[in-house]
Amino acid sequence: MLIMVYFSAQISPEKTLAVALLPFAYIALVIINLVFVIFWLIFKWKYSFISFFSILAGVKFINLIFPLLSIFHSSEEKADFTIMSYNVMIFGFYDWDNNQQIKTDIIELIDEENTDILCLQEAYWNKQNQNFVTLTPIMQKIEAEYITQASMATAVGGQNFGLVTISRFPIVNSYSQTFEKSFNGFIYSDIVINEDTVRVYNVHLQSIQLDQNDYTMIEEFTESDDNTKMKIVLKKYLSSLTKRAAQAEIVKESVDSSKYPVFICGDFNDGPLTYTYFTIAEDLKDSFVIQGKYPGYTWDNFNIKQRIDYVLFDKKYDCVSHKVVEKELSDHFPVIAGFNIDD
Repeated sequence: MLIMVYFSAQISPEKTLAVALLPFAYIALVIINLVFVIFWLIFKWKYSFISFFSILAGVKFINLIFPLLSIFHSSEEKADFTIMSYNVMIFGFYDWDNNQQIKTDIIELIDEENTDILCLQEAYWNKQNQNFVTLTPIMQKIEAEYITQASMATAVGGQNFGLVTISRFPIVNSYSQTFEKSFNGFIYSDIVINEDTVRVYNVHLQSIQLDQNDYTMIEEFTESDDNTKMKIVLKKYLSSLTKRAAQAEIVKESVDSSKYPVFICGDFNDGPLTYTYFTIAEDLKDSFVIQGKYPGYTWDNFNIKQRIDYVLFDKKYDCVSHKVVEKELSDHFPVIAGFNIDD
């Protein structure tokens, strides 16, 4: 079963959903195999190698959950530049009683982190509404002059919802794409850092689209409950999983065509042991794996904790820091990673 988990990350949910839920059992399967290692060491030590090598074969998976590498690569080195990825949940705009305070707190958090490149998902902006200004004060606070923004959806009154990348370094080219039949998509910005040009992707993949009732049901679910509602939730999850797989392949195709080293930031809405993650992260490093600390959750709601927000990067660069700011201003925590250029 453990080995099947390793293979499941290479199989698109579009082809089969039979292995789609296996990654959720990964930690339990590792623990079970560890128990068998100990058991067979006591009774028939040769059999212990079966479970031991099954665990060892998935060391890459272990690092995606428990970043062992960061124990040996911990660094106090000052970064040449930093990147923040943050799903701001439209700055709390529809929380009518508190939206101004939420927006102010988010902008202050961004200012405190003093990041050089900022990638926002689920951003909100409206040039016609001067009572809820979002992007201009951020640019003023962090003293950034360059911006790429793309609406994934619009509403009456000039309301825009989408992706925004703000940079202190010059943006010399940009591109945006909305996924078919979706309010999700990606943008990239070609940014000149010192004498290097890098392509920074800002990605937001298909959400599960669970509502408040769905999450409440999951939180309070017991074995005696009617399974009908749980099946509806599961169906929503599997449907979104299939869509994210297709979207990940579109992002990967764009990444492969880049003539510049890439950084990929964003909300994947999928954990690290999935086809979505492995497709996009192929040939790239993960700042959490290099410098992160367990557990590193970036989404924590309704007793569900996941790492679904990432900063991935080209091997040309050295990651010297990674942190998650656990402030509940959005339904996501921001991820900040620092990098040095490897001479």
